[in-house]
Amino acid sequence: MSNWVINHSWESFRRTHEYCGFVSEAERNKIKLGDKIVYYGNKMVFGLFEAIALPENEFRGWQKPYPYQVKLKQITLPKNELIAKPLESKILFQKSNDGSSNLVELTDIEFDKILKAIEQGQKELNFS
Repeated sequence: MSNWVINHSWESFRRTHEYCGFVSEAERNKIKLGDKIVYYGNKMVFGLFEAIALPENEFRGWQKPYPYQVKLKQITLPKNELIAKPLESKILFQKSNDGSSNLVELTDIEFDKILKAIEQGQKELNFS
């Protein structure tokens, strides 16, 4: 199983906690059933999820179309804001190397640190 950061807006997350969407089928297809997802945006972790289905055009409540979707099962949501500068850095680094700014792979150690930060009610994520 893999761990991913999905970088979307707060508005997209607010519209549904059960789906995230992609314009690119190839990008969405990197995610497999059972993979763990860190839903992230606006420099904050919105929640941790598991991928339970890979539908197309099932949810249509976003402002623009995201036909390639991942159906999510909630693992946990932060009780308070969790600022995640290390995730922002990973996304910017990948983007600067012509990679995706929407989907970034995480190690098990990184995912576990995010989970622990949420469970402990931390306000800022630190990978050191």
